Amino acid sequence: MNWLLELARRLSMLMHRRQFDADLEEEVRLHLELRQEEQFASGMTADEALAAARRQFGNATYMREESRIAWGWEWFENMAQDVRYGARMLRKSPGFTAVAILTLALGIGANTAIFSVINGVLLSPLPYKNPKQLVAMKENDSLPNVMDIQRQVPAFSQGGGINVEKMDYTGGTDPVQVRVGLIDAGFLETLGVQPMLGRIISPGEDVQGGPRLAMVSNHFWQDYLGSDPHAVGNTIHLGGNSYAVIGVMPASFAPPVGHADVFVSLWVCDPGAAAERDLHFMHTYWRLKEGVTLAQAQTEMGAIDRRLAEQYPAEEKERKTQLVPLHEWLVGDVRPALLVLFGAVGLVLLIACANFASLLMMRAVAERREVVIRAALGAGRGRLIRKTLTESALLSILGGAAGLLFAQWGTSMLLALRPEQLARLSGIHMDTRVLLFVLVVSVLTGIVFGMAPVWIVARADVAEALKSGRSTTASTMGHGIRKILVISELAVALVLLVGAGLLIKGFSRLRSMNPGFNSANVITMYLQLAKTRYAEIPKQTQFRRELLTRLNFLPGVQAAMVTDIPLGGNYVDHGFVIYGHPPVAVGGEPEVQTLSVMGEYFRVMQIPLRAGRDFTPLDREGQPLVAIVNEELVREFFPHENPIGARIHWARETEPPQWMTVIGVVGDVKHSGLNQPTDPAVYTPFSQSDEIWKRFMTLAIRAPDASPGLVEEVKKQIWSLDGQIPVGDVHAMDELIAVSLAQQRFNMLLLGLFAALALILAAVGIYGAMAYAVNQRTHEIGIRTALGAQRRDVLRLVMRDGAKIAFLGIAFGIAGALALTRLMASLLFEVKPTDPATFAGVAILLALVALAACYIPARRAMRVDPMVALRYE
Repeated sequence: MNWLLELARRLSMLMHRRQFDADLEEEVRLHLELRQEEQFASGMTADEALAAARRQFGNATYMREESRIAWGWEWFENMAQDVRYGARMLRKSPGFTAVAILTLALGIGANTAIFSVINGVLLSPLPYKNPKQLVAMKENDSLPNVMDIQRQVPAFSQGGGINVEKMDYTGGTDPVQVRVGLIDAGFLETLGVQPMLGRIISPGEDVQGGPRLAMVSNHFWQDYLGSDPHAVGNTIHLGGNSYAVIGVMPASFAPPVGHADVFVSLWVCDPGAAAERDLHFMHTYWRLKEGVTLAQAQTEMGAIDRRLAEQYPAEEKERKTQLVPLHEWLVGDVRPALLVLFGAVGLVLLIACANFASLLMMRAVAERREVVIRAALGAGRGRLIRKTLTESALLSILGGAAGLLFAQWGTSMLLALRPEQLARLSGIHMDTRVLLFVLVVSVLTGIVFGMAPVWIVARADVAEALKSGRSTTASTMGHGIRKILVISELAVALVLLVGAGLLIKGFSRLRSMNPGFNSANVITMYLQLAKTRYAEIPKQTQFRRELLTRLNFLPGVQAAMVTDIPLGGNYVDHGFVIYGHPPVAVGGEPEVQTLSVMGEYFRVMQIPLRAGRDFTPLDREGQPLVAIVNEELVREFFPHENPIGARIHWARETEPPQWMTVIGVVGDVKHSGLNQPTDPAVYTPFSQSDEIWKRFMTLAIRAPDASPGLVEEVKKQIWSLDGQIPVGDVHAMDELIAVSLAQQRFNMLLLGLFAALALILAAVGIYGAMAYAVNQRTHEIGIRTALGAQRRDVLRLVMRDGAKIAFLGIAFGIAGALALTRLMASLLFEVKPTDPATFAGVAILLALVALAACYIPARRAMRVDPMVALRYE
């Protein structure tokens, strides 16, 4: 320790010496300018004048600097002495030190864990070139529209889009599904991404009929290409076609939406989809030119929206594009939840800090005699205050260090609980900003909440304390401050408990929502037929029909298929026309979900049939076209008529239109999420579809024993028909429901955890305050008992004081909760932020906990021996 102090002293002197030399030179220069005429008059040369100035002014300036150095060194030595003394005192009170550090560690650790998530998700810059210039369109768009915008919007320097789809990769032992990013040449250029190996697709290659080229992700390169440094030039097989690898992306790169293993040109991979103007399936991103604002770009986009709507009314009549900064587009949905959680965990820190301040005050009152003796011996108030603050700062820094350990564990827990909707998970880690946050919070906690005992020290009456041996003023004042702290703790705890109660109630209602089907004992898996082998609809139909026949012959198995499974997060919309209804302008037709099914899908998923009939094997190719609609479609388009027998067709079909007859009505199904409204839907048989691009399907298999063995048996049946078809996204239907609730569960669990922590800390706080109050009133209780007070009277006395504190804390907490819970309205489902039942239940719970915390010291007071109490000092 001595060598460290000596090193600090020498560094301080060196820095002051350098400053001294600079000041001295400045004074000499000014002196020479002022005395220039006298120098020439006396015949003194410039060198002699400089030497004289050094002698004249140097000594005085040097003495001033030495004085400043000495004062600084004395302050440093006093501070080091205070630190050493504080450390010794903390070692002498291990119980107090451990409780104080643990209290702060819980609060700081929880805050650091949440801040690390906020830092990674909301604060860290995006991993793209000049990310502040990047904007996204809220609505998806088609590639022809993207090309028009690239040419006609001067505000953008670059732009491009991506759509991620699943394709089969057959380069390994078994066929697997990989996620392929279908892009245009402008996508990667807009993001400013350079490959780790090779190059990206050029505009000349991004054309219909261009070469089949692929860029692979770093993950794909490692897992499937063995991290081969010479992978560029190799060939991979996707969707039945061969692609030449021209680049390997860096490990840090991920597209703004979803995850992609391989990137290929949309024009080359699927030219039919690329040319469709009304196929709005691309997520598009744009780079603003230097000096162009978002408002200017939005104005230009409004102009091209109007031009496209006039030029292509059938596809773009309702077009209205909204631009948002890319960062906001990525985190907009999770920002409110994270900010609410950060506010909640900040309240937990306040409760922890209140307990910390209360502990420091009790310690300050307990050491009041030492303080007044020091003051009587000549110690100034400033010296005593600095000693108290130093001890507080030491505890807070140690608490912050321990909080980092809690934060590491907490961050790991958060990542384990992470919902799929939480963007930018890779950016969550302990970096410099997080460490700086811990340091600032720790230091501020030590200084701000260390002021409470400082106030007691500053107001201590030396004469009174030396005369009576007790500092009545300090004790009374400290007791009053502790009451305020406990009331604040209870109020804050009630706010958190109400927030958690609202989320729990909303989650319970969401979980009890009827999804429209029975998820028990259902397994789903995704299949996609290769375009090269199943280019004709009859081949697709034959495969589906043969597969279902084989699966339904398995013991106890009921199998069917649908294009998009409920809660799968994806389905296709299409406009439709109703025969006999008033005509609708081209481009303004209502849109519905379109779902193709085969087999007894509604029976397998146990979706109720409300009217009409189900599909039968007779509803096949070559027979009259039929459709089944859901109840929402009936409510919206057939409110006062029977839909059975109605005729509909898809909008903007080639003439003549292919009319479908509605043969049945089924119950509503929550396709987009349990907390999302139900959209109108139309179900049609796969065998009657003329959409050749629908080569994808999801199997729905109901069986009493939905085990891994059944999954393997299903795979065998699939591969017996076509050994190159990969099977992916194997899930139990219950898992999909759980995933759809992940964000709400994440919010509920975290806020519930913080509320529980706040309740425990508040209970500890009121217990500590009441126990200390009983200890301080031991003499008074002894007198009351000696004068005839019964045990129930003592119990009533202590409990009455505790009840007053609890009542005030609950009252202030209800007022705060009424104001603050409105901020979390967007996180609640079918629950009002001012739900009376939740407020009442939480108030009763907190009152019971507070009274229980008061009862323990009250029982101790009841057992006070009057003779011992009367002698209590």
